Amino acid sequence: MKRLNCIVLAKIIFVAIVVFRTIYMATIKLGRSSSSLDKHVVYEAEFLPIKSQRQILDEQIASYPRRPPNLFNVRSIDESKLPYQCGIIFFYHIACTGGSAINKWLVRLKKLNANTTYFTDWGRHMGVQQRFVTKMEKQVKDFGQHDWRIVHAHGFSLHLNTSEPYLYKWREEVERQGCAFVATTMLRDAIGHTISQHKGMILYNQTVDKFTEYLEPRNYNKVGNFRTQLDYFLYNGDRNKYNATTIEKVRRAIEILRRHFDIVLLSDHDRYNDIIFKITGWIGKSIRRSNTFKGELNFTERELYRIKTLTEMNGDVMFIDAVKHIYYGYLDYLVA
Repeated sequence: MKRLNCIVLAKIIFVAIVVFRTIYMATIKLGRSSSSLDKHVVYEAEFLPIKSQRQILDEQIASYPRRPPNLFNVRSIDESKLPYQCGIIFFYHIACTGGSAINKWLVRLKKLNANTTYFTDWGRHMGVQQRFVTKMEKQVKDFGQHDWRIVHAHGFSLHLNTSEPYLYKWREEVERQGCAFVATTMLRDAIGHTISQHKGMILYNQTVDKFTEYLEPRNYNKVGNFRTQLDYFLYNGDRNKYNATTIEKVRRAIEILRRHFDIVLLSDHDRYNDIIFKITGWIGKSIRRSNTFKGELNFTERELYRIKTLTEMNGDVMFIDAVKHIYYGYLDYLVA
């Protein structure tokens, strides 16, 4: 009898373990419990429904001590003069950061607000920059008292590492006329960005190894099928032809951000929306999500490790950490 009871108890325990494991694995897979978010689920969260994405992003941002954010980050904009009467909203669009949604929103604002124009010129060959620069020379001249001009800089249109002098020149010309030159960009989590870039490669049945091959240190000057945020920001269609070190690349990117960009945000489209309205006095609706991926992303642990390692080695994780520190007060408590 005693032996029979032991057998029954053992079966109950076994069934309980199976049930618990099934529930646990389902929770992990669906990503519905923040307490069970391992590294795989955090990356997968980038492609969950919008509400789930927002919750996870809020948890990530709220997880580190930070100072109250300044409205305009590092560069100085006089809030007592808002809204400005005229100027340029210059949007440097990095692929896979939600920039398509911002760009479409800016186009809609142009239609809703008087005396507002929109300009963009981009492509996928190295001659685009000269065409863009030539047309920009007209954009910065002859402002009327209430004129606003939206400029969208995207693929190959401006290589900031070597073309920084244009930003000085354009700002000086616009401000000389009593108007504002407002340079803006949107960034996102570094590893999530690399994964997001891979979405476009799925249609071509490209493996993760082939997709990330150009990030190998030996391929520093090869242009692959995608560009990380750091490479896109610095080189756009070009690449690291002088073989700058990781630290030097990050230092240079932060230098350009601090010198020239008035609005630098990290996956915060609502805040971008609010700041632009305060600067310009425009009317319009909020930014709507667009260009979303509706397929499935499946990575092995080895593939995720490769993406993570190469993204870190390229400097993107360090770059976004620096942005968090400068613009969001990340780890301020360590240097206070």
